[in-house]
Amino acid sequence: MAAGKVVVVGKVYPKSVDTDRAKLLDEVKQKLQGVAEIKKADEEPIAFGLVALRLHMIVPENLDGGTEVIESLVSSLDSVSNIEIEYVYRL
Repeated sequence: MAAGKVVVVGKVYPKSVDTDRAKLLDEVKQKLQGVAEIKKADEEPIAFGLVALRLHMIVPENLDGGTEVIESLVSSLDSVSNIEIEYVYRL
């Protein structure tokens, strides 16, 4: 039986209000290549000019390490302050 897929929704917080969010999204896509497919990305104002990227990602249900893999990869980017997984649900 083929493994299912899950949707992971998370917020990526940039380190600075001056971070180019389009460039940040490209960096995240490259970093997650082969691990997660970003299906939707929008922006969410946080405070004091800081805007987070809210990502809807499709990942295999049997991903070794689960969302920790995504969190680790995205957090390793220089322009990322933090990533917060909001929820996960099965397709």
